[in-house]
Amino acid sequence: MPDPSRLRSQPRPTRAPYTGMPSSLRRSRRRELALTRSCTDAIRDKIHPNQLFFTDRTNVRSYSQLTSISDAGSSVIQTSRPSVVFSLYCSPHPAMPVHPIHRLPLELLMHVFVLGSFDDIMFPVLVSHVCHSWRAIALHTQTLWRRVVLTQHSDLIMWQERLYRARSCTLDVVLASHPTSSEPHDIDDLELKMHMLAPHLTHMRSIHIRLDGYTPYLWNITLGPLCQTSSGSCDPHSKGRISVPRLESLSLRYSRNDDTKEFTLFDGASPCLSRLAVEGVRLTWLPGLFGNLRYLEYTHHGFTSGSTAVDEILSILHVSFQLRELKLCFASKAIETEILYMGGKLVVEEIVTLPFLETLSLGVDGTDVKVPTELVSVVSRLSLPSLRKLNLCEPCLTRQSPWNYVTLQFAGLTTFFDTIHEQACWCSVTDLSIEGRWVELPLIVGLGRSFPCLRTIGINGITKVLPFDDDMSVPT
Repeated sequence: MPDPSRLRSQPRPTRAPYTGMPSSLRRSRRRELALTRSCTDAIRDKIHPNQLFFTDRTNVRSYSQLTSISDAGSSVIQTSRPSVVFSLYCSPHPAMPVHPIHRLPLELLMHVFVLGSFDDIMFPVLVSHVCHSWRAIALHTQTLWRRVVLTQHSDLIMWQERLYRARSCTLDVVLASHPTSSEPHDIDDLELKMHMLAPHLTHMRSIHIRLDGYTPYLWNITLGPLCQTSSGSCDPHSKGRISVPRLESLSLRYSRNDDTKEFTLFDGASPCLSRLAVEGVRLTWLPGLFGNLRYLEYTHHGFTSGSTAVDEILSILHVSFQLRELKLCFASKAIETEILYMGGKLVVEEIVTLPFLETLSLGVDGTDVKVPTELVSVVSRLSLPSLRKLNLCEPCLTRQSPWNYVTLQFAGLTTFFDTIHEQACWCSVTDLSIEGRWVELPLIVGLGRSFPCLRTIGINGITKVLPFDDDMSVPT
C-alpha cells in the first residue's frame, strides 16, 4: 500500500494549454458535414443553367420551355437567376399540400399577369409581392413591365427599375399630364423624364406624348432627344445616330403650342412606323419617316393658312400615299404672324391620289362657325378610288353635350357638299356618318343619293340602313 505522505509530495498533472482545436474526446458533439437535397439542387442549377424546363418538385412534373410567349425573352428566362426560376414550386415543407393555383402552367399565369397590367399600371408591382413563386414569374416576364406611364408626379426611381426589368422587351411609353391636375409641366422635370427615356429609344414600340397647359418652348425640350443630331434646334449634346427600329405608333399632342419650329425626328428614318397622330407641332415630312403610314390623325397646327396650308397638307398626303385611314381636322387658332411653308410645292391644281384609303374622317374643332376654305380645297384635290367610309365629325362633341349643336350648322355647307358631289372617284362610299354642326337634312339627302353604293347613313349616332323610300326621312 503506497504511503499517503508520498502521494501528497508528487506534483499534480497540469491541463494542456488550449490550442483552439476541438479535442478528439468531443467528436461526438460535432455535426457531420452533409449536403441536403435542396443545396444539391441549388448547386446543380448554378452549374447547369441551360436546362430547358421548369421542374415542379412537389408534383413531380415538368413544364415545357416558354417559346410560345412572344417577345418574352425566353433565353433570358432560362439563364437569369436559375436557382430561383427552377425552384418556383419547391416548397420548404414538402409534406404540405400544394395550392391548386401553383399547378397552373407558367404560360397561363404570365398571360393573366400581362392582361391585368392593361387595367392597372401598378398591377405588376402588386403581383410581384404576393408570394415567392409569383414574384419569380413577374420578374422574369419582360412584357409585364413594358408599359411606362409618366405624369407630373411620377416616381422616376420606380420607373427606372421597371425599365430595367423590361430588359430587351419592346416598350409602350406614355408621357401625359395627370388627369386630375391642371398645372402645366415643369421644364426641368420634363427634361429629366426625357433624359431617362432616351437610352431606351431602340426598344420603344409606341410613344404617346400629350401635354396640357401652357409653358414656352415645351416641344423643344420634349422632342429634343428624338430629333436629328445635326439640327441646331434640337439636342446638341446627344451622341451617335438616333435609331427607332421597333417604333410602330407615335402620338404628339399639344394644342396650345406656339413654337413654330419644325422638327426632324429620328434622323429621318423609322421603317416600322405605321400609326401617327399629330396636333400642334410642325414636323419635317420625309418618306423615310412617314412613307409607310397606314393610319394618320392630323390636326393642322394653324401656323399656315390659305393656299400655303393646302400645299402643306397635300404634300403630306403625297408622301404618305399608303394610308388606309385618314382623320383630317382643322382647329381654330389665333396666331400673330404666319410662317412660310418651305416644303415641296405641288403643281397647281395637281390631284393627290390615295389608292388604298378606305376610311376618311373630316372634322372642324373649336369655335369656327364656317367650314374652312382650306378643307374644301383639300377635298377638291383628293382622288380616293377605294374609299368606303366617310365621316363628317366634330371632335368637341366628345367633350361637350351634342344638344348644344342641334339648331346650329356650319356656314358654307352647301359649297362643301357640292365639292363632294363633284368627286366622281368617291362613288364607292358605302357608309356615311355625320354629326354635330355638319347636319343639314336636305343636303344629306342629296349627298346620300349621289353615292350609288351607299348602304348606311348615321346621324348623331343613329344609323339607318338603305334603301330609303322616295320620301326619305332622316333621324334627327
